[in-house]
Amino acid sequence: MNNRNRLWPMLIAGLLFSITIVWMGPLSQQIVERLWLKQGVTQTIGGSQTSVSFQGMILQKRALNSPDILPVYGSSEFSAISEFHPSRIFNGKPTGFVPFLVGRGGTQDLIHALNMAALGGSLKDKKVAVIVSAQWFTPEGITPVYFNQNFSPLHAYRMIFNSSLSGQTKAQLIERLLAFPDSFKEQPTLKALLIQQAVPGQKRNLQNINLELKGRVEMAALEVIDAAKTIRYSRLLSPASITTNATISAKELPSWLKLKDMAIGQGKAASQNNQFDIMDTYYSEYVLPNLANNRASASNAALYPSPEYQDLELLLQILQEGKAKPMFIIVPVNGAWYDYTGFPVKERDAYYARIEKMVRDKGFQVANFGDHEHDPYFLQDIMHLGWKGWVYVDEALDQFYHEGA
Repeated sequence: MNNRNRLWPMLIAGLLFSITIVWMGPLSQQIVERLWLKQGVTQTIGGSQTSVSFQGMILQKRALNSPDILPVYGSSEFSAISEFHPSRIFNGKPTGFVPFLVGRGGTQDLIHALNMAALGGSLKDKKVAVIVSAQWFTPEGITPVYFNQNFSPLHAYRMIFNSSLSGQTKAQLIERLLAFPDSFKEQPTLKALLIQQAVPGQKRNLQNINLELKGRVEMAALEVIDAAKTIRYSRLLSPASITTNATISAKELPSWLKLKDMAIGQGKAASQNNQFDIMDTYYSEYVLPNLANNRASASNAALYPSPEYQDLELLLQILQEGKAKPMFIIVPVNGAWYDYTGFPVKERDAYYARIEKMVRDKGFQVANFGDHEHDPYFLQDIMHLGWKGWVYVDEALDQFYHEGA
């Protein structure tokens, strides 16, 4: 047998092996959905803010396809826990749904944009809520540290192979991703694919096809890992919590007005040692030690320009191309604190108006809470939603979920 005759069986075997791995990726995800994500499991995981949720795919797709779940994409505000936190207010589905919280500190517009691009056709006609924070809109935008810790190679691969995303939008997103080269040091195939895809309309050749096959094999392996992590995490859930979220609770929420009154009481009790309505523990640890130095320290600060606006525009474009039905929630800053630091009011007002216009220009809904800057206990510190703020957001989520139902 000559060398050519020996080579063909090896090539065929390699091809069949690759096809098998590619096939195993989506199969593993389907198995997990059908056998592990029984009613109540995804609903319970939705309040946990686990990386399995925001860096994986199975749980997000299941959340989008579940009529009793509203996906909510945000950032570090999810860590601001109180009894008015959406994971607690809506636990047991007292109004018919639970929120599925996706994100953690540093999960900004670019990370959300990649996430939405990875979801592809799953977004069509689905409601999602996105919380936007002023702290993202710095001169440098998302930092490499925040990007690296929240970046998902699985999302990047799924974005590359998302045929419903326009070539122009995909190229713009890839350009932003490649601005963070450290994230691809251990992902040479992914980086090569991104560079290849950065120029839409390229002719296919044997080299490109081979690179795409390698990419699909690696994506399938990541999908299998996602499936394994989802199974492992679901095993940690309390059976009682699963049962609670499997059906609509018999409990009734107090009125939103009553909840706001309750929130004011709790906020007041927790914010006694300062004039900024900041939670006592946060104020003592993070604010008081540098209080004098912060007076008038931000008089020249601004919320524009920032690369974050480009990232937000990408997110809006991807949602529009995906035919999603989003609502954006604009969180205010702590007006009393920002006044103390001298941060210009006109900059803050212009920011709220600018974000609302960007969202409405795409035809999407927006809940702009910018006029609550000086509303006591709306925030619990200088940036994160507090007792009263969460109630307003909960009410907006509830109205959004039931709208048109």
